[in-house]
Amino acid sequence: MSAIDREKQYPKQQVTKRLSGLNEIPLVTDETSSAAPISSSSAGARSPSVWLRGLLLAALVGSVLCIQHLMLASMRFDQPPVEQSTGVQLRSDPRALRQPAPVTLPVPTETPEQTQRRLAVKAAMQFAWGHYEARAFGADEIAPVSGVLRDDVWGGVACTLVDALDTLWIMDMKAEFQRARDYVAERLDLTQFGASGESYSVFETIIRELGGLLSAYDLSHDAVFKAKAHELMELLVPSFDAKDGIFYTMFNPISKRKELISWSPNNAHIADIGTLQLETRRLSDITGNQSYAAMGDAFYEIVRREGSFNHSGLFPVHFNPHTGSFSNYSKITIGALGDSFYEYLLKVYIYSGRRAEDAYLRELYDAAVDGMEALLLFHSQPDGLDFLQEIELPSMRSLQRMDHLLCFVPGMLALGTLHDPDERKNERHLALAKRLMESCYQMYHQQPTGLSPDVVTFPPMKPADCTYRLRPETIESLFYLYRVTKDDKYREYGWEIFQSLERHAKAPFGYAALKDVTVVPAPLEDKQESFFLAETLKYHYLLQCPDDVIPLDKYVFNTEAHPLLIQPKR
Repeated sequence: MSAIDREKQYPKQQVTKRLSGLNEIPLVTDETSSAAPISSSSAGARSPSVWLRGLLLAALVGSVLCIQHLMLASMRFDQPPVEQSTGVQLRSDPRALRQPAPVTLPVPTETPEQTQRRLAVKAAMQFAWGHYEARAFGADEIAPVSGVLRDDVWGGVACTLVDALDTLWIMDMKAEFQRARDYVAERLDLTQFGASGESYSVFETIIRELGGLLSAYDLSHDAVFKAKAHELMELLVPSFDAKDGIFYTMFNPISKRKELISWSPNNAHIADIGTLQLETRRLSDITGNQSYAAMGDAFYEIVRREGSFNHSGLFPVHFNPHTGSFSNYSKITIGALGDSFYEYLLKVYIYSGRRAEDAYLRELYDAAVDGMEALLLFHSQPDGLDFLQEIELPSMRSLQRMDHLLCFVPGMLALGTLHDPDERKNERHLALAKRLMESCYQMYHQQPTGLSPDVVTFPPMKPADCTYRLRPETIESLFYLYRVTKDDKYREYGWEIFQSLERHAKAPFGYAALKDVTVVPAPLEDKQESFFLAETLKYHYLLQCPDDVIPLDKYVFNTEAHPLLIQPKR
């Protein structure tokens, strides 16, 4: 309210001012001063003491009016503060008076543009979830083009529903969350997991289903999710080998049949057996049963015993559970089959509260980054982009190809700088993260659809697998790069990608994978993975959110973007 508005609301004859330590003093105005006129005779008859009291009263009234004016002026928040003069000031100069401390208004945590973008992402989630709930509620997936429900993808465990629980919570879709919660409590029958006779991926079940339940518990504190997580893990326990604790990658909880994946019958992959330690540790911490953490950590003991390939810090992606050793006929990559093993070295250490007994995980992570820079980093000319290549074993032949899964690496590197006091190392890791982030962005930006192929080769960069599978890794890394650097270009990159997603991947009943990102219009594949709701839309949303929404000093994300509460530092 301006000073003029205040005077309109409070006429001078009604204004009183309460001064500290004084009684209320009526402010004399023109109207009140003329109410009792003094005759000339009486004026001339005034004694000196009366005349002096009049002067004192006039001075007091003037001072009160001056103070009132200054206080009202100081409340004009739209006026810039008066600069202090370096010259000599007269005592009558208002600037010479002691000014009250400037009022600090709350700094907005979200601009109108960010609000608009965040709500646009939420609308995409509402669209996708709405069709899933209407047509396939409780099924593993919905086909986004045909609208058909699919309940045979992950064993009939309501995978899309469970995977999306924390996204619903984070986006404040609480009514939808409550209905999903009630389904988990009343209708999710895990005893039928495997009733079809098929075997299912232990890795995918843990990161999607167990991770989703644990995150929903950490966010809502609803014991239903804790109980279901415990029940699910008990079903998976027989998939672990009693001798060394390594699980077989494919398992049927009813028949107890356990096996390795059909296209790699003698080997497990380090991304499978090295990506469950966050979930097993979290379950142990909330149930008090440390056997789950021990099962997950068993592979870390083998990693420490066997050591990396030629002391490079990197590991072959194939592991033979029969011999307990890494295969010599394999490949080294931070991409498919190896990716999240390296991610969890860092994240499990963060989750533990960076306790001393887990410092070896940070050491393994740092050694892996050193090896990645030395063996896998490739600078492509003439496009000037950096990529991470693959190396075949035992020939050591390098393959200049990079899959989209590798685009999680910039975010991993950025996250690692938040938890290490070595500033020189942090600068190096963050610089590498920025260079790789630019390459992953260009994988999108250079395509006619604005969406990335699943695999590129280089130099120069060109699509090798033109499909777009709604993957989250690039958006995930943009989220971390923005949180760490506060560089708005990462938000702009994400918004550009989201608009392309809306333009080319939106289907009648959800969002569909693209068969070819190099043509417009792009043909759609009738497939919407659960990770699109669990990861891709969640990271798009968080990228446009203030930092206090899922803060990185309180939560660590599993590889399916499920935030888990970090343990207190011990």
